[in-house]
Amino acid sequence: MAISIQHFDEIRHLYLFEQLVDNELDRVLEHATLINLPSGSTLFSQGDDCRHFYVVHGGMMKLFRTSADGSEKILELVGSGGMFAEAVMFVGKYPVHAVAVEDTCLFAFDCKDFRALLHDNIELCFRLMAAMSRRMHGLIDEIDQLTLHSGSERLARYLIDQLPSNIKHAPSIRLLVPKQAIASRLGIKPETFSRVLAKFRHDGLIEVHDDTIVLIDAVRLGQLAS
Repeated sequence: MAISIQHFDEIRHLYLFEQLVDNELDRVLEHATLINLPSGSTLFSQGDDCRHFYVVHGGMMKLFRTSADGSEKILELVGSGGMFAEAVMFVGKYPVHAVAVEDTCLFAFDCKDFRALLHDNIELCFRLMAAMSRRMHGLIDEIDQLTLHSGSERLARYLIDQLPSNIKHAPSIRLLVPKQAIASRLGIKPETFSRVLAKFRHDGLIEVHDDTIVLIDAVRLGQLAS
């Protein structure tokens, strides 16, 4: 399904497309499509040729690698508005598996056409490299969060990051993926995840109701995450 003009503003603000002038973005959209994936469907597998990069229009994608024993290591959970696989267009093959965690709608952008757009436009190449550099620094900060902080600090930060910008009293967060998947994403064992969650509940920071977490004291939780 082709992308309509109504999606222009949604896509325009994304870091990669902020670097494009309107006629350049129009060209990219002409070669883009809208695809729907049922929950559990595989978008691509590790080692597949990279033909598209993606933006999540709605739903959630899980990016992961598998070990020799078949266990998963989740590298990223990409929700609405998130972009992924954009850097892979310069490499050639996807380094991870991508699977829909729930029914998901994606914008798919043609890598070959995007590279052609860059080929004769040195100025755009430099704008793009600057944007990707800023993105890389953000990922380095995220790695710091995963390697230099305790499991409690990582989980506190994850919960705080799920909050809407207009925080209200005792806001609720619905966990859109299994707790085991979140634990894998945060680099902690599932039993550690459960133990930290129980401690937060015991300390009066949160309440847990199935897949919904109510932040009773977001301020104290934020202090723990800092």
